[in-house]
Amino acid sequence: MFQKNKLYFISFAEGAAVMVAEIGGAKLLAPFFGSSLYVWSAVMAITLGGLASGYFIGGKLSNRLNKENTLLSVLLVAVCCLCIMPYLTAVFLYTAAHFSLIPAVIISVFFLLFPTTICMGATSPLIISILTKDAEKSGENSGKIYAISTVGGITATFLCGFYLLPTMGVKWTLILFAAILFLAALTLLIKKKERFNHKPLIFFALAFLAYNFKTIPNNRFCIYKSEGILGKLEIRDEPDYYNFDITVRKLLINNIIQTEMNTETRASTSEYIKLINKNLLYLPNGKALVMGLGGGVAANLFHQNGYQVTAVEFDERIIDMAKRFFYLNDSIKTICNDARYFINSSTEKYNLVLFDLFKAEDQPAHVLTIESLEKLKTMLDTNAVVLINTEGYLTGERGKGTQCMLATLKKAGFQLKICTFSENEEQRNLVIVASLNDIKNTLHGELYPLIFTDLATVNTDDKQNLESLAAKASQHFRTAYIQNYILRNF
Repeated sequence: MFQKNKLYFISFAEGAAVMVAEIGGAKLLAPFFGSSLYVWSAVMAITLGGLASGYFIGGKLSNRLNKENTLLSVLLVAVCCLCIMPYLTAVFLYTAAHFSLIPAVIISVFFLLFPTTICMGATSPLIISILTKDAEKSGENSGKIYAISTVGGITATFLCGFYLLPTMGVKWTLILFAAILFLAALTLLIKKKERFNHKPLIFFALAFLAYNFKTIPNNRFCIYKSEGILGKLEIRDEPDYYNFDITVRKLLINNIIQTEMNTETRASTSEYIKLINKNLLYLPNGKALVMGLGGGVAANLFHQNGYQVTAVEFDERIIDMAKRFFYLNDSIKTICNDARYFINSSTEKYNLVLFDLFKAEDQPAHVLTIESLEKLKTMLDTNAVVLINTEGYLTGERGKGTQCMLATLKKAGFQLKICTFSENEEQRNLVIVASLNDIKNTLHGELYPLIFTDLATVNTDDKQNLESLAAKASQHFRTAYIQNYILRNF
């Protein structure tokens, strides 16, 4: 019975470690390549490819005479692979510097996850082979092992998402599960009379575990760093690109700048915030709702202009950072919640709503569906205005995401204007101004005539087109960002 229980424990630990490797791997990649559809597709495909290869190899290895020795070797190698994962930054930097985005993502994911998942995949066939003394029991044993492994994966997924990643970060979560897998492997040494020649492998596994107590160095400008549900959050104090005497405080999520503030004046250095400030004269006063707090510079701007401000932010850490590092005014009401959930449940009326919801380079498609916008209309007071900060592309392949957003707003019954601070699509943001009643004033930076290229493709709950249509723009943005900021400032 003890023999079976320890094999069940190993199977549980292996299933948990697979999911931790997959989720942790995606989080490790995010500061370099984002968390777009491309990245998650590569992570899932290569994880499945590694597991499939591991199943095949494990099946071949199960023909060996001393299967427990083989299983112990595979598990110890898996522990080493898990421990190495947080230190593969050099691979990401090399691929980012020498390949375009998609090949760089695929190569990086391969080196990050494929060795680990091969080892994980090989364990289940070996465990099943050890358990199966009678051919008639093979199906029953297979079912038990894969069920236990899956339960381990489910448990680890909940733990990672709701507790471990937000509190411990990616590195220590990986090391925790590497240690659990190491202890599970060592159970194979209990009450065994046969000689195990695994001292070198055990030494290397312990050495890799111990090495992880070494601190990974921060960016030289970093004054605060945290790992959590949205990925890596950093606060940096960097010299201004054009004037080294000016210090710009930046909030970054996965190495993408979300907020920029002059530390001396406490004013935003982002052009789209300056553009909104210029247009506040033409916008209604009263209650303002900010969806996506960031550093809180927009919320502070509205408060300074007499608005009663409510800010909704999905990540509690960002609310804390806005207060600690960006001087968020205490009178601004902050709510930690998903923007769509807030829209669905809110009964308040607002005069001004700002959507500033970029997650790195991606807009959250579920918030900007026709159904969400229809519900948003019930929250708008008479003559209310909705502002949406989005990427600068408006035409061609890269403009399809913006065109989908415009079509969805039109379908929901909004009148539209677009303001920007530059004619160069690659170096600007667009501020979409949407209202139920036409705004007669000409706004600062207003684009005229307004360009529509596709009013048929809308974003709905049933068919969320926005992310896939914006993929080309997101890919181009991330590539340019890697070359011009991440590689220079990592």
